Amino acid sequence: MTATAPGEQRESARLSAARSRFGLPLSGPVRPLAGDVGQRRYFRLASNGGAPVVLVLYPVPASPAQERWREIGAALSDAGIRVPELFEDDPASGSALVEDLGDRDLAAEIREAGPSGRDGLLDEAERLLAPLRRISRQAALLNPPFDASFFAGELAHTRRWALERDGATPLPAARAELWEELAERLSRDAADPALVGDPVPTHRDFHANNLMRLRDGALAVIDFQDLRFGPPDYDPVSLRFERAGALSPAHGEAYREAVLLQRAWKVLGTFEKMLALGREVYAPHRDAAVRAIRRWTRRDGPFQPLLGFLPG
Repeated sequence: MTATAPGEQRESARLSAARSRFGLPLSGPVRPLAGDVGQRRYFRLASNGGAPVVLVLYPVPASPAQERWREIGAALSDAGIRVPELFEDDPASGSALVEDLGDRDLAAEIREAGPSGRDGLLDEAERLLAPLRRISRQAALLNPPFDASFFAGELAHTRRWALERDGATPLPAARAELWEELAERLSRDAADPALVGDPVPTHRDFHANNLMRLRDGALAVIDFQDLRFGPPDYDPVSLRFERAGALSPAHGEAYREAVLLQRAWKVLGTFEKMLALGREVYAPHRDAAVRAIRRWTRRDGPFQPLLGFLPG
C-alpha cells in the first residue's frame, strides 16, 4: 500500500472542499493541468451540466495574486481582450472556478505551422498589445511599475541560479564585481524612459504559451496577474525571442538592446531554477534564452562582457 504524502492529502482535501463550495459534482475525474513557474495549481473537471471547467487553487488564502487576477482580468475584458471568464471566486479559501479555454495554445500552432506560417501567427499575437495597452491606468498600477531596482532583483536571481547554481559555484570576487557592475548598468538602461520609451501597460509574460486559441478562432490571454507599466519593447521581445516564438527568425536590431537582454537574462535565471528543480521541460526554453543573448548582444556595445558569463 502506497502512503500519501501530507502535501497530497492537503491538496486532495482542498479539492474536495472547493468542489462542494462551488456546487460541483463530488465524484468524477479531476485532471491536473500544466501550470507555470508559479505555485498556483489548475485542475480540469466537469460541472454539473457536464461541461469542463478549471478549478484554481492558490498557494495561500487571500492571495494578492488572486485579487490582481480578478481585477486585471476584468480590466482586460473591458479593453476588448479575451480572457478566461471568472465563474466563482473565493479568496478566503484561495480557490476560484474559471472558464476552460481548452488545451491549444499559440505555441502548438507555431510549432506545427512551419517556417512559412510562424511570422503571421506572431504578428497576430502582437496585435493584441494595442488593446492591452488601453486598459485602465488603475488596473495597470495594481502592481508596481518596472524600475531599475526591480530589474536588478531579477538579475540577482539569475546570478543565483544560472551562474552560481544556488550557491554551489560562487563567482570569484573579481567576476562577481564585474557581474554586478554590468547587471546594474543593464537594469538602469532597461528602465530608463529616455533610452527605451515611455512606459506602457505590460503583460510581463507575453509568450506563446500564455495565448490560447479558442474554438471561435480568437486568441485569449492568460497568466496576466503580474501586468504593470514597463518598456514598450518588453512584451514584444518576450513573444518573439522566448519559447516557441524563438522558432521564427527575429530581428533583434528592431528592439532596444537593454530591454531584450534584461528579459533574456531574467528568463535564463528562471529556467535554470526550474531545471535545478528537475523540470526538464524547460531545457529548450533555457537554450532559446542563451541563443538570444549570444545573437543580439552587440559586440561593440556596453553589455558585450556579459557574454563571458553565459553557461556553457
